[in-house]
Amino acid sequence: MESNPERFVRPGVRQLIPYETKHMPECIKLDANENPFPWPVGMQETLFKGKPAFNRYPDGMGQELRTRIAKYTKTSPEGILIGNGSDELIQLILLTFGGLGKSLIIHPPTFGMYQIYARLTETTVVEVPLLNGLDLDTEQMLKAAQAPEAHVVVICNPNNPTGSQFPRDEILRLVRESGKIVVVDEAYAEFSEETLIPESGNYPNLVIMRTFSKAFGMAGLRLGYLIGQPETISLINRVRPPFNVNSFSQKAGILALDYLEEYQNQIDQIKVETQKLQYALKLLPKVTVYPTRANFILFKPEDPDLWASELLKRGFLVRNMGELPILGKCLRISSGMPQENEEFIRAVKEISTRQS
Repeated sequence: MESNPERFVRPGVRQLIPYETKHMPECIKLDANENPFPWPVGMQETLFKGKPAFNRYPDGMGQELRTRIAKYTKTSPEGILIGNGSDELIQLILLTFGGLGKSLIIHPPTFGMYQIYARLTETTVVEVPLLNGLDLDTEQMLKAAQAPEAHVVVICNPNNPTGSQFPRDEILRLVRESGKIVVVDEAYAEFSEETLIPESGNYPNLVIMRTFSKAFGMAGLRLGYLIGQPETISLINRVRPPFNVNSFSQKAGILALDYLEEYQNQIDQIKVETQKLQYALKLLPKVTVYPTRANFILFKPEDPDLWASELLKRGFLVRNMGELPILGKCLRISSGMPQENEEFIRAVKEISTRQS
């Protein structure tokens, strides 16, 4: 008897468009908002010397890592939950507070995984587009949050893909007046140097999401964490798999926090390089460049599809964002190494000259 597996797929999954990433190691990668610099000198060697017992399960609660994160963020270990990258943390939040008959409020354009995990947890997505494609529409978000089925609001700050930094007062107003779970995704906070972590002790409905993937250069190890009041974190902990973060990633996270000065130097260099890229793009005719507080830049050439294709021919992988609400078709790049950025600037000048 023939069987078609598609018949058994849940309706929400059947309609799902997967989040696609490109693996092109031969290219200069400017498409994923990563830290392009290698780890600080000595860190990798120290990590490998440690010889973790890979034949044993990791510490399921991640106690040492949580203690170190607590010191870094000036919070308590009880208010921290570690995850297999931010992606898993989004899923855990929606498994806890979302589900059938509940809704998640997002502000497109924003990070695509919020919507994907909403679908997978059968949580309805309510979209409140950014004003002018860049600014938080606080009034409309508050209005949407009044619905009884609205359980979670996600604010990405700085926002991916726009680079916008939303005012802390507006976010705190949402926390206070909505009464719903407000998740602030601060994946790029080390670059903006603004955070709501000090406010987490004041609001039981405020949850901050952070990652080691960006500033700490650990995108390949998948390590993130949540910060909130201990009672709120313990609710999310109920749905966390018992050994969700592997031993190696935990050790790397602990070690990274010993190299804060070295990482700060990298962050400062990335900010300088991002400004250089932004300035170079602004000088080109018929290119709109949006302000950023992160390690990436959203920009809009006259023909973004052609630019993406021409850059790829020259060995540069950039993120073609497609059609964004209000802003239209845009490209996004993150800073590479200084030499790579120089080469990128030469390439876009050449493409721009050929177009005009």
